[in-house]
Amino acid sequence: MDFDRLQTFLRVVQYGSFQQVAAREYRSQRAVSKQMTQLEHELQVTLFQRGHNRISLTPQGRLFWASAQDIVNNYTAALTELREFDAPTKRLLRVGYFSAFEQPLLLRALYALKKRWPDSQFVVRQGSNEHLTQQVLDGSLDLTLSISYGRPAVAAATKLQATSIYHNQMVMGVSRLNPLSKLAQIPQQALTTLPILYYSPESSTFLLESFLASAPFIQDYEQIRRVTSAEQMHLLVSLNQAVAFYPAGLISAKHDEQVAYLPIEGDNLQDYDIVALTQPGQQPPLLKALMQQFSQTKL
Repeated sequence: MDFDRLQTFLRVVQYGSFQQVAAREYRSQRAVSKQMTQLEHELQVTLFQRGHNRISLTPQGRLFWASAQDIVNNYTAALTELREFDAPTKRLLRVGYFSAFEQPLLLRALYALKKRWPDSQFVVRQGSNEHLTQQVLDGSLDLTLSISYGRPAVAAATKLQATSIYHNQMVMGVSRLNPLSKLAQIPQQALTTLPILYYSPESSTFLLESFLASAPFIQDYEQIRRVTSAEQMHLLVSLNQAVAFYPAGLISAKHDEQVAYLPIEGDNLQDYDIVALTQPGQQPPLLKALMQQFSQTKL
């Protein structure tokens, strides 16, 4: 598949017209349109509904959009990783994490290793739990962070070792504009009508299923929605347009003037663990040192 066509497809979706993409890239509108027609012929599906001055994605186009983003992001990340390592090194570690919330856990541990071994180099990837777990399984990552919340981080049949590196409680972020923010705990009944957000940079059924398993009182699955950035989620919660799941201990709750972080009322356990997923067996020295560093790192 032509990589340039994929990039053009994503830009067309972003700007909503062939003309705008052509103007920004100093090309003819006909050239951009021809590229998209070639892509449709290659895929044998119609990606766009073409109007007079506007285009929109078909259902197949919306489905392909997510895949195209993954393909371009993965290609760009792989190219960046290759260019980072001009000189060979014996100390190379490939790690993954799934959200901005547990990034401080990873950063502190890797920073300590870099101070200890300045010649060490790290490949760091962010993605969905599903993608990162598969990359540990196929050997393209040495370790990834995942979450055990409402369900195990990996199925029992999966041949990966899950080691807890951090334990705390999941809480709900509620705008201080909302009267519920004055309570010590948020009632379960209050969560059956409000939109509830969770953050994942990629589409992740794993996280959705985890949140649903931890909140059986939620009957309407459409009530829980994914947002693609932690900043967007925090903005919507601050403006009282939704509430959201937040991992206590991994957020700066004390100095937040817009959002209150409340435990959920009731008997349902809201404990979570950030776990490190690795292949079982003998670990390379740098991976072993990272696991030891996790046990020493305190937030």
